[in-house]
Amino acid sequence: MEFLTCSCPLPSSNGLHVVSSSCGSGKSTIISQIAAKKKDSGVLVVEQTIDSAKEVEQKIKNELGMSAAFIPGTILNLNCQDSEVMAKYRDHPEDLARVKILIITAARMMIDPIDLFLRFGLGLRKYVLVDEMINFYPESYSISKGLQDTLTYISKSKTSNGRVAVKTIDISGVKYYRHIYKDTGLMKAAYWNGKKPKHRLDELKMEYIFNHVNSYGFSPKLQRIQDFCGRTCVILFDGTADCIFSPTDSRLVPLSGFKYSSDITFTQFHSSLKRKNNEGWAEGDVKKSTGEFLNLVKDLTLTGHKVLVVCWKTLDVFRPKNKNNDADGIELGEVGKKSYSFPELLKNVLVSEGAVSDKFQVIYRGSGQDRGSNQYRDYDSVVFLGEWRIPDDITRDINNQFGCKCEFQDYLKSLLIQTICRLRIRQHKGDSISVHLSSDISYNLMWSVQEYFRSNSNPKCNISGLKKPCEKRPKAEKGWIFDLISLYGYDGKIRNAIDTDSNYSLNITLDELYSYVPVDKKCKDRYRRFIDYLKTRKIYLTIS
Repeated sequence: MEFLTCSCPLPSSNGLHVVSSSCGSGKSTIISQIAAKKKDSGVLVVEQTIDSAKEVEQKIKNELGMSAAFIPGTILNLNCQDSEVMAKYRDHPEDLARVKILIITAARMMIDPIDLFLRFGLGLRKYVLVDEMINFYPESYSISKGLQDTLTYISKSKTSNGRVAVKTIDISGVKYYRHIYKDTGLMKAAYWNGKKPKHRLDELKMEYIFNHVNSYGFSPKLQRIQDFCGRTCVILFDGTADCIFSPTDSRLVPLSGFKYSSDITFTQFHSSLKRKNNEGWAEGDVKKSTGEFLNLVKDLTLTGHKVLVVCWKTLDVFRPKNKNNDADGIELGEVGKKSYSFPELLKNVLVSEGAVSDKFQVIYRGSGQDRGSNQYRDYDSVVFLGEWRIPDDITRDINNQFGCKCEFQDYLKSLLIQTICRLRIRQHKGDSISVHLSSDISYNLMWSVQEYFRSNSNPKCNISGLKKPCEKRPKAEKGWIFDLISLYGYDGKIRNAIDTDSNYSLNITLDELYSYVPVDKKCKDRYRRFIDYLKTRKIYLTIS
């Protein structure tokens, strides 16, 4: 697979394979090429949105040649906006198995039986190509209480009318049994009760649930990639997947080459803006709290730069009760929270302060434009305003979906990188860009973003601006740090090694060490933990 600046072999074995090429590397083109060349083996393409599904459909048709693309059974985009296609799908879902290249959205993969999309001919599709990390997690199946009540029965008998006990229930000291049908035919008869399903897809989905209940009871059904990837070859294409998956994860496909070729400058500016305020926010209030930001963006636009500003979607205004009562003793004012478009307000303020209106754009985090858009590929600057907060359970969902161990900061890091890569860095022409961050964004997080680009760019690139943050160390290490400083008096080269983060070895007698770093008892064993600590600082001490 030849991307713009890197390459890797095409996986062919069953399982999950993660290709973390750069943003803007040509992933959609690679996906369309694989789909066209491997169509006779059966290919499923999973896209994030309806628009991206349409885009990759057109690319695949171009690869096939437009005449071949329209041969029945070659390619189908299961687009919920196409009423004719969806009507055929609902009435004849089994026909999908005859389509060589099937395109669906990630949401469709979650809400309909995955086997419908994996099936090809009498077997399974060879390739499942997933474009971008799946970050949309609707409920796969809802086994409602009404359905459970229909399919189960509680009595004192262990067996009852074709149902077998699956759980013992104690009610007031009396043992009861909860039963469940062990035959899907009996389940269907009990559930439908003479009624007919709306269409074949409705019936198939219910059969899928029945089979699951029969095998696993009423435990949640998750159509996770990590659960079905062993049945086929699943390739996940994502520019920042290497932030989500551990560097030692064998599922990461090794790349040859480098990802980026732009010089990047990171700078931090002061901001006193907070997400929630107890003031009646208006343009004047924004000016007071974002003065340095306003001047920064104005200066950038006046000097010809194109700037992408990324901020919150809304600003919450809390309106407290007015404690002054009217003549009748009734309190004035109202209680509550009012939210309004912060990007729109910020845009108006920037224009009023003199920023060139056609040289900047304001978007909000999570808009889709901050990670899935090519719209800003000729911009050279991005400004992050305001700390970044996202739901804590997002990383849990990602880990469940892909079987990885992504930490919260890892996911934030990937989002920041994705946003930076909306700029002209994605054109891979070597044009420089600048990144500006407000002081309320985690410095350590942004430094790790800087280091990511440094380690994934052409070695000739100058990527700088943020100095390495001070390391936080456990309280227990403070005593060892003082002991380490005491050793500076014995050998001054130790400090030089610490300052330059380089290895250094020294040999010292027990008597000398005890005079500099006394312990409760003068013996080598009492220095074991101190020596281990020194190794973490690349200082290798031997007691002679």
